[in-house]
Amino acid sequence: MRLLWPYVRKEMKLYSWGFVGSLFRFLIPLTVPLMMKYLFDHLLHEGSFTHAEQVRQILLIAAAMCGVFLVVRMPMEYVRQYSLHTANNNVIKALRRGAFRKVHALDAKYFADHKSGEIGTRFFDDIEKARGMMTAVLGNIWIEMVVLAFVVTVMLTLNLQLTLLAIGLVALQFGLAHYLSKKFKVSTRDMMNYRSVLSGFIFEKIQGAFISKLFASEKRDLAELDRHLDHYEKLTDKHAKLNAITLSCVNVLSDITPFAVVLTGSLFVIKGGLTLGGLIAFFAYVDKMRSPVAALVQAFPAITEGNVALQRIFEFLRIPSTIKEKENPVILKGLSDSIAFRDVSFSYPGGDPVLKRVTLTLHKGKTYAFVGESGGGKSTLLQLLIRMYDTSGGEIRIDGADIRDYSLMSLREQMGVVTQDNFLFSSSIRDNLKLAKPDATDEEMVAAAEKAFAHHFISALPNGYDTEIGERGIKLSGGQKQRIALARVFLKDPSLIILDEATSALDNESERLVQESLRRLHRDKTVVMIAHRLSTVQDADRIFVMKRGEIIESGSHQELLQRDGYYKELFSKQSEEDRQSAGRNERNVRKDAS
Repeated sequence: MRLLWPYVRKEMKLYSWGFVGSLFRFLIPLTVPLMMKYLFDHLLHEGSFTHAEQVRQILLIAAAMCGVFLVVRMPMEYVRQYSLHTANNNVIKALRRGAFRKVHALDAKYFADHKSGEIGTRFFDDIEKARGMMTAVLGNIWIEMVVLAFVVTVMLTLNLQLTLLAIGLVALQFGLAHYLSKKFKVSTRDMMNYRSVLSGFIFEKIQGAFISKLFASEKRDLAELDRHLDHYEKLTDKHAKLNAITLSCVNVLSDITPFAVVLTGSLFVIKGGLTLGGLIAFFAYVDKMRSPVAALVQAFPAITEGNVALQRIFEFLRIPSTIKEKENPVILKGLSDSIAFRDVSFSYPGGDPVLKRVTLTLHKGKTYAFVGESGGGKSTLLQLLIRMYDTSGGEIRIDGADIRDYSLMSLREQMGVVTQDNFLFSSSIRDNLKLAKPDATDEEMVAAAEKAFAHHFISALPNGYDTEIGERGIKLSGGQKQRIALARVFLKDPSLIILDEATSALDNESERLVQESLRRLHRDKTVVMIAHRLSTVQDADRIFVMKRGEIIESGSHQELLQRDGYYKELFSKQSEEDRQSAGRNERNVRKDAS
């Protein structure tokens, strides 16, 4: 609640109205037992009033009570329900907005270590559990405590001994519920933590359903799901048993309480220590006392689950971000000179070095390529450039200033990135393109698509640029998705274009056309590319050859071939593979023709 308070404080006006409505809604019915006592001990007592006076007073009491219930209690009930519902909704919305902002602020490492289904569980299930807790604590428990205090006060005026008996039985219920709630909390945490694991598994298998089909792993997936479900069932069974034990014990004591009070109270009536009307009123108040006690006890599960859920939510919101901005960051308005890597080293926590003292300079308006073996550190170098990670050693400087001096937003606004596996949203092609430039005109969008050689196939789709492409662009081919991603970068028109195996999903002709479009870019654009096929980087102004986290060679294509080094070895190997592949294709064509 301490962590939740800043969210609650913003809605205090609505909560205050809810509190006022609750006071009227719950306290007005508590006057009914006093009316009953007056009726039995005075109004209906033989000889106290004439028949006409009794009828007149009963009618007045009835009219007054009906007026109070209809004119006061009914509107206050509406005020209570609406105010508390709206306030809780606003808090939940604020928590979800905070969680969503946190998702965008988290480092790339967090997403590498956690499944998206686990994050989704906190975003949906945990926050909904928090709603149940807020309803209990902010809407019910406090007023139930007020009701309980009022009831006990009135009962003390009626009979001290009976009140102490009732309080003792109620205290026993609370003590038992509190004892069991400790075990219930542990069970709840175990169940909710494993629910995140289960959600992560299911979400991942849904995303990978196509791969499961390709490898015919449906039965293995189902067996793995059964193992998860069996374990989760054991946790939920334990949770349900503890809840059942708590409620059964407390409910039995709750049922015994009025019976014990009536029996004891009857003895007081026989001895003259209590009137019949007093016993009836006392019994009514015992029943009124049972209601808040039952509400408080039954609120324990919701409070426990909500408490665990809020702990998980705020644990998520407090995850530290290693990628931080300075208090007054510099706004990067464009690349005007160069990007310099100075003795840059990097390693993941607990892992071996991925980059080792890399030093290089990228000048404005030039095209650079990074090639080499898989795992050599090429993609990591680009991850550092866009500040998905920070260097473990050394520094990266843009136009002479440390990259960490710039605001993250302005830094990334100057960069356009296309990767081998680009993410497309399930909306239309138009919406996916406009991520780069929300105010882009149709003419600008078409021009960008034409540069990426995507306009032709987009125009042939049923709804053109308004075609819905499905989750992750599943309705498009790999090459089509890649060209849309390229068009998105062209529409953004950044100072620095980063291509990480960006043309790998294109056929040879499409790749040739895209390479041509890159060559036609304004000379003020700096292009950095990673490529496996060396044929795609031959026109680069400078090629860096990486191996085991180090740059072992650099130069133009022709310069590197003349050195007879690792680059030439890679190029010769790929050229031979291409010739063999072309020979096989030619033989297949002749075979088909014959």
